[in-house]
This record gives sequence, C-alpha cells and structure tokens, in this order.
Amino acid sequence: MTTVPLKRLAIFDIDGTLTDTNAIDSACFVESLHEFGISQVDEDWSIYPHTTDRAIITDLLRRTWSREPEEHEMKTHRARFMGILGERMTSVKQIPCAAAFIDFLKERGWSIVLCTGAWSDSARLKLERAGLPIDLPISTCDEAESRENIVRNGIAMAGGGFDRIVAFGDAIWDLRAARNLALPFIGVGQRSGSQYAIEDYCDPEAVLRLMSEARAPR
Repeated sequence: MTTVPLKRLAIFDIDGTLTDTNAIDSACFVESLHEFGISQVDEDWSIYPHTTDRAIITDLLRRTWSREPEEHEMKTHRARFMGILGERMTSVKQIPCAAAFIDFLKERGWSIVLCTGAWSDSARLKLERAGLPIDLPISTCDEAESRENIVRNGIAMAGGGFDRIVAFGDAIWDLRAARNLALPFIGVGQRSGSQYAIEDYCDPEAVLRLMSEARAPR
C-alpha cells in the first residue's frame, strides 16, 4: 500500500524572523507619521489593538483626527512610508541562513507561506534587498487588519488541508496569534517568549527537529 506523504506548511513572519529590519522599519514608520500631525508615537507596538501596519496607522489617525481615516488617506500614508523606507533602508541582512533554510524545507516537501503585519510592498522590498525569495505566497495587512486573519488568509493561499502547520515569529504578537489559532509556534530570538526558540537557521536539521516537537502556545 502506498503511503501518502504528509501535507506540511511552514508559516514565516518577515521582520525579525527572516529579515533584520525591525529597527529601520519602526524608525521609517514613525517618521512617516509626522506630516499627518502625529509627533508622539508609542513604539511599544504590542499595545495597539492589532500589531499590523494597517491597524496601527488606523488607530493613530483615528485618535489624532477624532474620526475614522478614509482609505485614500491610508494610501497616502503608505506611499509616504514606502518612500522613506526605500530611501533609508540601503542594506538589509537576513536572519542568518534564512534563505538556505527555506530551500531546505522545500526540498523536504514543506509548503511555505509568509504572513506579515506589513504592507505587501514593504514586505517585498525587504525580501528583495535581503536576498530572500520574492515568489513565495505572502499574506499581508493589505486585506486584513489582525494577525490572526493574515495567518488564516496565508493558510488558504497555501491550499489548506495541512496535516502539520508550524509558525515562526519573533514577537509576542506572533506568539499570541499562534496561540489564538492553536498553531505550533517557534520563536526567532527570545523576544517572543516562546518555549520553543532559535537564534538563526544555520542548523537546519536541529530546527526541523524542533518543528516536530513544537506545540501551540498556552
């Protein structure tokens, strides 16, 4: 009898998980807010209702203007942010061995999807400048405000029906989304607070073993 291979999916955040871009992303995001009348920004992104570019700018503009921002105003801010990011982000480092690990997983039959709270153009710019593949399916805040819905959209984009799904992220909001969706989760660095954590992807076999052990956060 022929054994049907398991259908497995790895979900990766981008900033801090595949690319070392948290600092430059935050700095450019905050600078892009100044011309919208927002001079004071709490950069503890975990305090916002949802930690995504769309949700944060919506919340900040709503509180500044005492009304709901319109979509064209969101697009104006997004364009300003992308202009600053494209100019300032002159070089991007990937988290060590990230690109090689993605190839490693593909060779072993894993599907890959990127799920990020960033805008799609921001995500692709970082991937391209870090030398990471830009042809992978990417679910972003373009269509969803919450991390949970971004991940749900990503799973749907990858085809659904998976026997095993493992999510990677670097921050507490990534862990929170994995917990809410009951997904096994691996933290990249110690910032996420995950009991399953790695510093980089340079020992792919060890990371793969951890992917089989990881459980959903409680």
